[in-house]
Amino acid sequence: MSWQTKLERISDVLLRIPPLFIMDSILRMSFLSSYFPYQREFTYYLLWLLLMTFFFLSSLVMFSLSLRQLLQVYNYALATILLYTSFGMNHRYIFTVVNREEEFSDMTETTYLSQGYFKHIFIQICLSYLFIALWIFRLPARRDSNTVTRSSVKSALYFSFMLPVTFSRVFYQDLYIFQWMPQISLIIPLSLLVKDFLAALMTSIFIIKHSYDLCKWTLHEHGIQVFLENQWLRLRIPKVLRLFWLSRFSYQLITLTLYSYLNMQKKNGHIDYFSQEVWLFTGKQLLIQSCETVIALLGLTSIVSFISHYVGLVMAHMVGSETEEDRNMGTVSAILFFILALQTGLTGLEPEKRLVRLNRNFCLLSTAILHFVHSMVNPLLLSLSASRNLSWQRHLRVLGMCVFLFVFPLWLLYYLWSWNSISTWLLAVTAFSTEVMIKVLISVLVYALFMLDAHRETFWEGLDDYVYYIQSTGNTIEFFFGIFLFCNGAWIMMFESGGTIRAIMMCIHAYFNIWLQAKEGWKVFMRRRTAVNKINLLEEASPEKLREVNDVCAICYQELNTARITNCKHYFHGVCLRKWLYVQDNCPLCHEVIYQPENDKQSADLDEMNQNRIPGLLAHVNNDL
Repeated sequence: MSWQTKLERISDVLLRIPPLFIMDSILRMSFLSSYFPYQREFTYYLLWLLLMTFFFLSSLVMFSLSLRQLLQVYNYALATILLYTSFGMNHRYIFTVVNREEEFSDMTETTYLSQGYFKHIFIQICLSYLFIALWIFRLPARRDSNTVTRSSVKSALYFSFMLPVTFSRVFYQDLYIFQWMPQISLIIPLSLLVKDFLAALMTSIFIIKHSYDLCKWTLHEHGIQVFLENQWLRLRIPKVLRLFWLSRFSYQLITLTLYSYLNMQKKNGHIDYFSQEVWLFTGKQLLIQSCETVIALLGLTSIVSFISHYVGLVMAHMVGSETEEDRNMGTVSAILFFILALQTGLTGLEPEKRLVRLNRNFCLLSTAILHFVHSMVNPLLLSLSASRNLSWQRHLRVLGMCVFLFVFPLWLLYYLWSWNSISTWLLAVTAFSTEVMIKVLISVLVYALFMLDAHRETFWEGLDDYVYYIQSTGNTIEFFFGIFLFCNGAWIMMFESGGTIRAIMMCIHAYFNIWLQAKEGWKVFMRRRTAVNKINLLEEASPEKLREVNDVCAICYQELNTARITNCKHYFHGVCLRKWLYVQDNCPLCHEVIYQPENDKQSADLDEMNQNRIPGLLAHVNNDL
């Protein structure tokens, strides 16, 4: 990657941070506080609100611009600041000369030059050079970029910036003309800036129309998901939000630390840099201010996503997981954290309540991460036990993670119940943590059964039943936990803190974690019961027949100690055949229907009779014709 590409990427991220600071500052303003000077007049309040809304929307549009458009916006902003600075310096210089008018009449040239004359000239030269550099940067987009025009414009700009200083000796006695010199010096650069701005504005209209057509086409052809993904990557939103939050956090850390030290010095007469009181106050205030607006909350979410991503990578490396889905912990954690913040109304709470709620949300997030880690560990346990991998190092790594997943939530519950009274939040964390521990126990028990089966010399026919009973028990407990969490959330919504987002999340939880889980569990139960009934109706092979056949099961290739005989006279283990019937009803060898109910047999016989009668019926019709 070339240094130009790196510089463009860095600039693309850095230039989007100031609009976020503007939006964050506007959201932090309380329109009924000291920010609003006209508290008693509704008209002025409405105008103030419209003005802040305009600045917020302008910042949002600026954030979504391309890199080239951002550079143009910053170009015009810096040029305006330079003109304002030049005007202020010239006005101050003229004001100083006018107030000393009586002294100037008797001054010598040396005394006059000593009044900051050369200093003012140097500053104006620097401002003119910067303004011309910005104008030249905009020049490639202009049509009148020939050398003669460029030289003429540069000379005019130099003349304009130096006008008050150059003619101060000539016109300082004529106060009327002399006092208007700063305004006169703005005519040429301001006209040039307005002309370029209007030209850019006309170009922006075509760009907006083209962007609208492109967005409309993308939404129509690829859908909203592809459109949002493209914009997410184009704007580099995670990096921008992360850098914005770190900059904001650093600024607040410096200001809060200085504030704490000054208060300590005023209170105690000296500064204790390592005082626990200072660090405790600073830490609390940083946590409170880290999510006081929606923009700051998005920045904090990006930080949580970044940390969770690397935590997930460490966990995946520890257990030896190479699946791509197991490395998406950052995305899942960010979504959960942001939904929890919106659901609990984090940004709208009072400072102390916000700090408490933030800590509680982090506890809920940690339990959710434990569930994600378990979903990473469980397939590894099953694969290790099923593949009969003899590498004990891999087994110990995965089992060690299981121990962590059991011990950490246990310690968390002990700590939380020791320092907090019973509440709906504490019950929710307890349910989540207990559910993780039960899942870990179920996974380890199933793993132990498969490992025990791997070291047996004979076929263990009851293994499938034991695994089913253990897993169904775990799924049933998880189902009841889902019902408990739904009732807990309903209590919170009705008696503590309601909200649209909480109601939507409860509906999603009821559908995915209760209804679909119950539906899937009932389907598995009915399918298993049907398969067991079908197997029980098949003939069981006697030891004499097994010795006569002297074969292996065609499904598992294990010795036939016990077997069931299908209608097509094939021998299979009852457990293996039952698993096969979960998928289809045909014989694995000849594909004949293994079991057919009486009603289906009668229907088949009827169809066969009808098929045999159709040719005779057609022949009878032909004879009549």
